[in-house]
Amino acid sequence: MTTLVMCTDHGAHDPIAPAGTNVQRAAGLCDQPGQLRTLVPAEETSLLLALHGSDYHRGRVQAAVRRLGFDPLGVGILDLDRIDDESAVTVAAAALVARTEAFPGSRPEQVKLDRPPTRRTRRALFSLGVPTYAGAPMIDADQCVAGDGCRACVRACPVDALTWSGGTVSYDKTACLACGVCVTTCPTGAVANPVASPAAVEAEIRAAIDVATGPIGIRYVCAPARATSLPGWHDVVVPCTSMVTVGWLLAPLVLGACAVDTTPCAVGGCDRGRVDLTDDLLDDAGAVLHAVGIEPARIGGLGHEPLGVTSPPVGLFEAGCTQRVIAALHDSSATAPGFVDLAEADVGAVGIDSATCTACEMCASCCPTDALRSSNERGAVVIDFDSRRCVACGQCVLACPEIDRDAIRLDRGFDPVMWAAGRQELRRAATASCEVCGRPVAPDAMLRRIGSLLGEQHADTLDLVARRCIDCRGR
Repeated sequence: MTTLVMCTDHGAHDPIAPAGTNVQRAAGLCDQPGQLRTLVPAEETSLLLALHGSDYHRGRVQAAVRRLGFDPLGVGILDLDRIDDESAVTVAAAALVARTEAFPGSRPEQVKLDRPPTRRTRRALFSLGVPTYAGAPMIDADQCVAGDGCRACVRACPVDALTWSGGTVSYDKTACLACGVCVTTCPTGAVANPVASPAAVEAEIRAAIDVATGPIGIRYVCAPARATSLPGWHDVVVPCTSMVTVGWLLAPLVLGACAVDTTPCAVGGCDRGRVDLTDDLLDDAGAVLHAVGIEPARIGGLGHEPLGVTSPPVGLFEAGCTQRVIAALHDSSATAPGFVDLAEADVGAVGIDSATCTACEMCASCCPTDALRSSNERGAVVIDFDSRRCVACGQCVLACPEIDRDAIRLDRGFDPVMWAAGRQELRRAATASCEVCGRPVAPDAMLRRIGSLLGEQHADTLDLVARRCIDCRGR
């Protein structure tokens, strides 16, 4: 059960709380969060506060809820200053109750001292000695594929807080902005930030859409920016809007929202993350919608009916979100032919040049999502590709030993026809067999490449390598 405690100062609208929510009201709560100890039942499991953003200090509120036994990162805060419509407050309350109840919990490694905001509240001037805390990313070593060479989170980090060395990613908490970009960039879901949990964000959006009495738009806003709410929209607060991918942006349409949008990172004084991605993100999302026959005007524009996607998948926002979203939209709409070029979207198409590829299988062995896959079939190495699983991480290109000869390429974007076709064969290379035991030795293309590098003076050595496997060469 969740308790919602609301500050009654300034004549704030009183939300209609979801069924089962314990609602408490208190005057002066923003200034005196210590009142919570008399308002929140001891057996409560989750807590949501409705406060005035200009009147409370986050550090003092975090200290007060910590004394009650709550994880400060898991206590939702509804900013009453940003919403001046009663129905919008009701939607926001229900949505944040759902997000609060879906909070995954945090570990000590996932908490860091937050940087002071560029914009200070009046109360903050008198509370500079009280620390505030932010969620920090943590990498699950069991899910991380850095050992295979993956550096997606390292390349995406705007402040080099993540570094790769010897198959391991190291994290500098001091340098980290806690922007959340690494969470949505990781192809395997190995990076987790408790305040940017995909499951919690999905729970909030589903609840907002369910509670709204009419069509509603979903807009992502940057936490420090405190962007002013707009009629007809529910704002989903994230650490930084630079973490929003094409999949995250379009996913609410699959869930029943009529429109989607995101604010630029720097709006309202936010100093986190990269500010150059918003235009590319919106252009990419519009291109995806156009390609699957949906009006791109749904990005930033209300006035549309929900798409009516049947049975939207659960876990839509987890790793591989863009692929699942495109699949859901693709299945429910007409499809335009041709390759759709995208600037930043985490979806791609791989091509292999049979004239220069040696069929070494390095690309498939390092693919973190199994988009590229290799197998041995009837004396041949077969490499196939499923564009519905590709996150455009580029590991295949980095791993290719023949990249200087353009043996493999990665195009960021997708082809709706190729998408519909599913897994397709890219390369089939005959394999030489051992003359003694019959087992595969190496692809013919690889042997030819080795021969070209060794030269005629080593022809005898190459002949032995080509005729016998490693186990049989001494016989």
